[in-house]
Amino acid sequence: MYITYCRNQKSVDVEDKTSYRLGVTGGEYRPTWLVRVSDWTKVSGKEAVDGYHTISYCWEQSGEVVRNETDGEYSLVDNGKHCIVEGYNLYEDDILPFGDSPDPEDDNQEDCNNDNRDEYTEDNFDDDDNEITDEDNGDGEIINEKIDGDNEQDEKNCLEDDCAADEKEEWNNYNEYVTWCKPNSESTSIRYATYDQLLQQVCQDFQVEYVWYDKVCIDQADNLAKSHEIKQMHRIYRNACYTIVMVPEVRLYNPEDFENEVFGCGNEAQDYVTDDVWNSCWFKRSWTLEEVMMARRILIVGTDTNMFQHSLHSNDIPTTFDVFSATLLDFGGTEQNKGSVNQALAFAHFRTSTKPHDMIYALKNTFSNMFDDMEANYSTDIKTVFNSFYRHVATDNFSILFFGSNRRPNGNIGSESTMGDYNLPSWTGVAGKHVDNRVITTSHPQLEYYIDETMLLHITTKEYWKISVTPYDRGCYSSSKDTSEDNDFCSNEINRILSARYNDEWTDMTTGDKDTVLMEWFVNTSSGTSLYMTHYHERQNDLLTGIRPLTLTEDCEECIIIPILLELQVPLSEQASDNESNFTIRGYEQRYFLPVLRECTKGTGRYRAIGVYYVGDRDFGWQPSIGLNHFIGRDDIKLDDPEEIICALFENDCHDVRKEFIIE
Repeated sequence: MYITYCRNQKSVDVEDKTSYRLGVTGGEYRPTWLVRVSDWTKVSGKEAVDGYHTISYCWEQSGEVVRNETDGEYSLVDNGKHCIVEGYNLYEDDILPFGDSPDPEDDNQEDCNNDNRDEYTEDNFDDDDNEITDEDNGDGEIINEKIDGDNEQDEKNCLEDDCAADEKEEWNNYNEYVTWCKPNSESTSIRYATYDQLLQQVCQDFQVEYVWYDKVCIDQADNLAKSHEIKQMHRIYRNACYTIVMVPEVRLYNPEDFENEVFGCGNEAQDYVTDDVWNSCWFKRSWTLEEVMMARRILIVGTDTNMFQHSLHSNDIPTTFDVFSATLLDFGGTEQNKGSVNQALAFAHFRTSTKPHDMIYALKNTFSNMFDDMEANYSTDIKTVFNSFYRHVATDNFSILFFGSNRRPNGNIGSESTMGDYNLPSWTGVAGKHVDNRVITTSHPQLEYYIDETMLLHITTKEYWKISVTPYDRGCYSSSKDTSEDNDFCSNEINRILSARYNDEWTDMTTGDKDTVLMEWFVNTSSGTSLYMTHYHERQNDLLTGIRPLTLTEDCEECIIIPILLELQVPLSEQASDNESNFTIRGYEQRYFLPVLRECTKGTGRYRAIGVYYVGDRDFGWQPSIGLNHFIGRDDIKLDDPEEIICALFENDCHDVRKEFIIE
């Protein structure tokens, strides 16, 4: 695929960030090689005394992908068809997305391309010269063409057929583009370029002097040098001033989008940019996940717009709230944003790669401290690579167990996992979705575990709960649900309750009925985890305030709760002054969960990990029944001591004999 870059871009940033962007600095580390932008020459990294930048892009969008029929390997050919648009006139010149083919049957778009929004402009393929309408002859005189009888209809049909043929021919001229600019103004011109030339122009336009670009800076013919550079990629992106992210699917739609405010997101124009990135080819690739998570800041460059963003966790500079500022950027870069395994898996399990090995090797770099002994070897059996990675992860960090249902309340799957072909164990969470906020884990001091050679996770403990659970009537496993009605109801209730809470209006769960209590938990679960409540546990002889929610990947009536405390760190944001678009993080709220198992076949001792049990929150003064102390029934728990919390949760559930749970 080829891309289009309009030089005369309009940024969607709520405030002008040019001075901030030009003034940011990176770390002291320098890559072995960099590209000097002025002459696009490969130079020593030491030459970049004042810092450097990095580039992140989707390989398939840098040229034409060709498959070698002999070995099945893919290569890329760049025939210099990328477009640099000079003198672009916003909203006057048309930006055509690849998805706007006039013939649906002739739409051969790749899987990584997404459906795009309706155009602000009228039909981009209308040819006004072929329409039979009243026309101005240029002298102010209206020429009214009339064709009588059948001749009129025949002529109209012929013109329509010719127009359709012209449209199809025109489309075939640029169906290899992600987006295309159709100039309507005389001042606009298109210059064709290679991808390298286009990148050079982008860097010059944004005043970048040195850049790390894998195509130039990694010697693909030297396997030893290539292996060394791949191992350093986390350091390369971490120490850059910022990363330029090329996402050609990003574009502007309507001038009114800048006027329509969106709480937390600035305006609709910026909100649409993050949506376009989310649906882009770039966001679906494995290597780009590592690149964005290691980056301190990013400059997203689209076809005709751009956006600069940084992490809310790493500094106190206000910015808008999105998936980059709140979760992905500067992952593990600071103590406040230390990061946990579940956060990376929340995105990695839905990413793809041309080579399956790269789905793991990209993640390995993200957690480089865990994988000193894991080499990137593409000749290793893919099953061995996957097993080695997940064994490392689970041994080091039990946050891998913090996942829940990947289904919406109407039963539809939120996103399709790309890990379904690798027969991974249930405890990897590939059947569901991981939470994307940081998780701190604490096991009960009596719990022991190991992972055997067949990837079975063995957990041995005296402390565990065996409980009965009920499917939530408005959840995805309800047998009596009306999917459309329930989906609308849940959506409206979430908005209503969150709006009320924002105005400090809280439901009194001590006086509410069961439906009210369950809906409060439904909202609390989704707002804190982005997962939906599927079941609930109603403790015997307890009040309604003792009800607790679960989010599970499969339906069940009975399950096991094991003593591993999953402490979720939910960021608490606050507005910067009176600007409703910019926020800072003022702290973190702790929410507590426990892993859930389901027995595969009764009496076999084999189990599957299927989700989490929501115990309660810390210091929830405005809603005491949601608090952890309320659930335990004690006020003397030291909430700063997670080991004391886990021991208190299971102090009345210590069995006489240690039980081994073998988790498939």
